Amino acid sequence: MENSSDLNAGSAPEELICCAVCQHFSYFDNKAGDNSRHALGRCAVESWDGSRGQWAMFQHHCANFVNAAGGSK
Repeated sequence: MENSSDLNAGSAPEELICCAVCQHFSYFDNKAGDNSRHALGRCAVESWDGSRGQWAMFQHHCANFVNAAGGSK
């Protein structure tokens, strides 16, 4: 059963997404000042698995996904 946040999501719950292309994702700061596109970052909203840290390119389902390029996936 879908809840109200699922209905407003930018991605259908059955679609696989990567955090790296989500508006809510940001990389953790590092001393070098740069990041691999595969680096660890964080989700600004409730993450799909409840963890603060998220791997940028790990494919998963997420009800809170919003494509950073605008619109849905």
